[in-house]
Amino acid sequence: MDRIIGLPDEVLVKILSFVPTKVAVSTSILSKRWEFLWMWLTILKFGSKHYSESECKRLQCFLDRNLPLHRAPVIESFRLVLSDSRFKPEDARMWVVVAVSRYIRELEICSSYFPEKQNILPSSLYTCKSLVILKLDGGILLDVPRMVCLPSLKTLELKGVSYFKQESLQRLLSNCPVLEDLFVLLLRCDDIGMFIVIVPSLQRLSLYLSPRCNLEGFVIVLDTSLEYFKR
Repeated sequence: MDRIIGLPDEVLVKILSFVPTKVAVSTSILSKRWEFLWMWLTILKFGSKHYSESECKRLQCFLDRNLPLHRAPVIESFRLVLSDSRFKPEDARMWVVVAVSRYIRELEICSSYFPEKQNILPSSLYTCKSLVILKLDGGILLDVPRMVCLPSLKTLELKGVSYFKQESLQRLLSNCPVLEDLFVLLLRCDDIGMFIVIVPSLQRLSLYLSPRCNLEGFVIVLDTSLEYFKR
């Protein structure tokens, strides 16, 4: 323990990055020096698939109080698993706002237990210049504003999300100029109508339809750069 205490803060933060975020945060009780070290982590993962009511409340309080104080100038990866109806959409939206403000590179949100058509994505997400990977899973509403530009986004995964308007997906894709990898799982198609993919930079496309999904039709323009297509 004495050897660890003698290490520079930068090395301690590096060590903490190899353990689960929950464990890294728990080290804050060790001493005054350790109290804020976890706030320099660039990889953050919060939540799990199974909560008790008390665990849910503790996580909400922790994120509300501490996430805005996070000190790392860049968040490499931020993952939220919100698999409980006790999480409020407005709270989740605020947590994403904070993550986006830290020049986030990878964002993953799983909210399979949210009621359908819950908008937890802030408008700032759709103009995030640093975002490279975006993965959304569950009852998340994709309400894409008119002002959207994701100039660095290369990987997009949309699993079972809902769409506010039929043109939402098309508008999103048309404003991702370097998108290379697209994965779409459609559970219901009454909110998407036509499935339109026109992305010249696309290299890999995976499309999965549930038996309940009846699309009005497909429009997929494949460029010569496409290396993989699965349906």
